[in-house]
Amino acid sequence: MALACIILAAGAGTRMKSDLPKPLHEVAGVPMIDHVLRTVEQMDAERCVVVLGAGSERMQQALAGRAETCEQPRQLGTGHACICAKPALTDFSGDVLVTYADVPLITADTLQALVDRHRQEKAAATVLTTEVEDPTGYGRIVRDASGAVAEIVEDADATDQQRSIREINTGIIVFDSEALSEALSELSPDNEQGELYLTDAIGILVARGRRASALKTADPCEVMGINNRVQLAEAERIARDRIREQVMLNGVTLIDPPSTFIDAGVQIGRDTIIGPGCHLLGATTVGERCEIRGHVILRSATIGEEVLLRDHTVIEESAVGDGAQIGPFSLVRGNSSVGAKCKVGSSAEINRSRIAAGTKMQHFSYMGDATVGEGVNIGAGAITCNYDGIDKHPTTIERGAFIGSDTILIAPVTVGESAYTAAGSVISKDVPPGALAIERTGQRTIDDWAERMRRRREREQH
Repeated sequence: MALACIILAAGAGTRMKSDLPKPLHEVAGVPMIDHVLRTVEQMDAERCVVVLGAGSERMQQALAGRAETCEQPRQLGTGHACICAKPALTDFSGDVLVTYADVPLITADTLQALVDRHRQEKAAATVLTTEVEDPTGYGRIVRDASGAVAEIVEDADATDQQRSIREINTGIIVFDSEALSEALSELSPDNEQGELYLTDAIGILVARGRRASALKTADPCEVMGINNRVQLAEAERIARDRIREQVMLNGVTLIDPPSTFIDAGVQIGRDTIIGPGCHLLGATTVGERCEIRGHVILRSATIGEEVLLRDHTVIEESAVGDGAQIGPFSLVRGNSSVGAKCKVGSSAEINRSRIAAGTKMQHFSYMGDATVGEGVNIGAGAITCNYDGIDKHPTTIERGAFIGSDTILIAPVTVGESAYTAAGSVISKDVPPGALAIERTGQRTIDDWAERMRRRREREQH
């Protein structure tokens, strides 16, 4: 049986108090709408239609190429939103799952179980429900004497007896496509809000003798909707707890799980050890058997296998090869790459540069806009001067070269294969392969200078 999905994302989200459309607010580093789309994609839905309203332009940009969209120019209720989506599914026959862009914690397992229940019972509609201690504000699931779903009554329209029901509607429903079309045509705004409720479709179908079923999820957190920043923070906590648990079950050691932040979609290989206070963010991938010590930040970084990242290292949008060692307090950024078995010392920085395998780059050094060959030694304090105040210029250091400590390389400049630069040199001209470049002024030594300065200060004080 074919499956299509309608994701309702048209609400203004005024309680978020934000210029950003609510579905684009992030949970565990990913916009809420992305969480929902990823979940739906796991179910192999043939079609996915997102209903847009407030912030439509920004939503269109975020959804480009991922889903069909339609507009709900006026927000007249969830039933009206499905009516707006209906033209996009005119040629579709099968089951239609209706869910929401602000329910990021729902899992594919739960949605699949809902669809399976719907098909097993050959229902016209199947509602995902849950039970909560305080159901205030939620639609209640009203069942008949046999226990079958009879209708869903919104809180504002419920009687006192109905308000005592603790089983609530989550808003997530699977419909037979023909049954959905029939019910949508009969919706009425005759209610407290004056809106077209999708939930009224259940009562309409039951009144026609069609079967309505339900699946109750045991975890209310899974179906929580996000309407304000407090709920957003709670969803963030739950999502990150889930991620940490799954990472550890997959064979990764987290020394202090609560202090470790891992975004949704981050991949970490088994037997990797992650110290306290680390942040693994964005499209980060970490290989197997790595050691990531305390307070390391990886932002859309690609880390190979058996890599050692010492404390407070930061890698942003860059790659580190197998067996490399970096840090502590070092920064790699700007789509740089550090090759296999490289060693980068403390307080070093690499920006928009390519460092080939086996190179050693010692502490307090800087490589910007540089291409560095294999087996190079870059001494402590050596830097590239890549910016002249207007433009950035490249530096090339060829294979096997030795850059002495405190060498300043004024770009554009090339140091040839196996060439040397003497410590403390300012290199502004190309160095031929195998040559030694020295640029220093002659040393002047003044005897007894310290004693004469001491006597001078004593005279001045008197």
